[in-house]
Amino acid sequence: MITATPRRIAVMPAFNEAATIVGVLDDLISRVDFVIVVDDGSTDGTGAIVDAWALEHATCRSIHLVPNQGLSAALRAGWEEIRAMVARGEATEDDVAFSIDADGQHEPAAIDGMVEHLVRGGHACVIGKRDLGYHTSYKRFGNHVMTWIARWSGGAPFEDIESGYRVFRIGPLLAAQEYYRGYRYSETVEVAVLLTRMGHSVDNTYPVAIPVARTRTRLKDAAVDAACMPLAWYRLACWQGTTAAQRVPWVATAAIVVAAAWAVTLLAMLQKTFYLGDDSAHSYAHVWYLARSIYTDHAWPLHVASLENGDAVMFPYGFIPWFPAALVRPIFGDWAVTVSMVGGLGFLVAALWRLRPSMKNPLLFGLFLLNPFLWNGVTQFQLGTIWAFAFAFAAAAAYERDRMTWATALAAAAIASHPMMGSLALALYGVIEWLKVGSFPWRLAIVGAVAATIASPFILLFFSTPLLREGGRVLVLFSAFDNFRRLSIVALVLLLPMAKRWVFNHQQVLYTAGAAASVAVLIVLPPSGLWTRLHPQFAEYLAANPIDHSSSYRVLVENAREDGMVEFMKAGAVLSQEFFTESIRRQNFSMESYQCFLATRKTGHVVISGGYIRRHAYNEPQLLAQLAQQGLAEEEYRDARGTIAYTVTIPPEMARGSLHDCGL
Repeated sequence: MITATPRRIAVMPAFNEAATIVGVLDDLISRVDFVIVVDDGSTDGTGAIVDAWALEHATCRSIHLVPNQGLSAALRAGWEEIRAMVARGEATEDDVAFSIDADGQHEPAAIDGMVEHLVRGGHACVIGKRDLGYHTSYKRFGNHVMTWIARWSGGAPFEDIESGYRVFRIGPLLAAQEYYRGYRYSETVEVAVLLTRMGHSVDNTYPVAIPVARTRTRLKDAAVDAACMPLAWYRLACWQGTTAAQRVPWVATAAIVVAAAWAVTLLAMLQKTFYLGDDSAHSYAHVWYLARSIYTDHAWPLHVASLENGDAVMFPYGFIPWFPAALVRPIFGDWAVTVSMVGGLGFLVAALWRLRPSMKNPLLFGLFLLNPFLWNGVTQFQLGTIWAFAFAFAAAAAYERDRMTWATALAAAAIASHPMMGSLALALYGVIEWLKVGSFPWRLAIVGAVAATIASPFILLFFSTPLLREGGRVLVLFSAFDNFRRLSIVALVLLLPMAKRWVFNHQQVLYTAGAAASVAVLIVLPPSGLWTRLHPQFAEYLAANPIDHSSSYRVLVENAREDGMVEFMKAGAVLSQEFFTESIRRQNFSMESYQCFLATRKTGHVVISGGYIRRHAYNEPQLLAQLAQQGLAEEEYRDARGTIAYTVTIPPEMARGSLHDCGL
């Protein structure tokens, strides 16, 4: 606590105050060590009066602004003059500065008590709490609203944020000047918010009386103040600890735009009971099947009887979040899966902030949000990956706080969410830690090994997926490498804080490149699920053709319309494929390989949507027509939208032990 008696420096902004300013100055001069009067473009002779008065008082300095620039600009000019005084040795950062009106509304005698309160309490700022009895109820209500906004923006229990009675320690005041802009009257509220967010003590409980009841603020001014308070907080969050050259306003604006775009995206996603993304139907189908097994069949399924001729495992990945979503599905329906994606992203953000608090900086966080693979991962509904990364961040945060039990449990949850992506995320964190400390992180390796042991059932299920047996090494490896790009989500969280200085020096290039990459990805892979409505694709077919329980169905739809496969599952059909692209086999076939494929997959019906035929130029419709000519297939359905369906009767001897034997 600073207890020494500080010097007092008053700043008096004045605009057309010729009638009152001399009386106020005469009353003030004996109470302060120095006065700075800022004539803000007065037209009534105020400037000349102040200059004449200053000639008679060595402790007064006048500044003239032309034309009138508003209270905030006048106060900034006064504070900058105090900065110059500190530089010249005429004042210190422990001295006290305050502003006082030239019209007599501020009682100079109140300054004594406020300065004493500031020194005794060790505060950086004391703001007088006015007796607002002279205001109308409308004005008092407005003041309460503004004070509530200040409490939210500044994170402090303000009582009367718009009070002009303020005394400051010069050091904190000058530090806050770097981050506020000020328009008309907003300087008052902006500086208070900045000081509290910078960690300084601001007291707003000292009672003061109002000798002159007047107000010049309008509704427009209140709106400006309301907007400026959170903007001041945001500006500080972006730029605190940076140099002036690193404070690029358009980049700070871009970071807000990116965050707003994400907010709109997530709100649009929450509007969808069944979100149509490239990989979304997989999650909705598995959650539906698991919920039905638990609540209707009262069984715990290891396989999904409706997929891949019953060979599909229940959890190729996604135990978390599929299991929690299945538990609440009877209440929320398919929307439980939609919420789990939005909730998973929220969990991921909270976990990365826990792991790397510096990522709360809006500019660093904006770069993270600009990652095109994050956009793609969320809008294409990579649900298991998002949850795996969130748990990996949480596990790393627990590890760095020496909470090894929690770290192990969270790491196991990451692997259970997605055995491959969760393990890779943890491994990437371990490698970066190894490079950072220069020695192998044995404790982290032990945590990872124990977590893998706990999650081993899910690892075994992952490797039991038929795709890994039948997909072919090249196809499986390509799929794995395709998923590696999503590790950039983890890499950015770990690397951006380490390269913070470099990032700020190149922020304009990085934001431009990130925005261009994200736009390119969204153009190539548009998030159509945000605006596409769910509608049945095969209702007419299913109504006209009862499900054949003696054979399986091959259903071909566009990537983002795999809800058509779910329609068949809910109708009781068994599909010959899983939802993985590698299992569906969208490709050109030779006649021999196609017959072998259908026979090996035990396919009795092939249903192809019109959208699939228009989007993909593969030869499967032509092969079906040829099989029909040979008497091995029969068209059973065709509609105006181009959907076709065939029953196929491929000789059993065409079947092989695996798709490899079919040359696929």
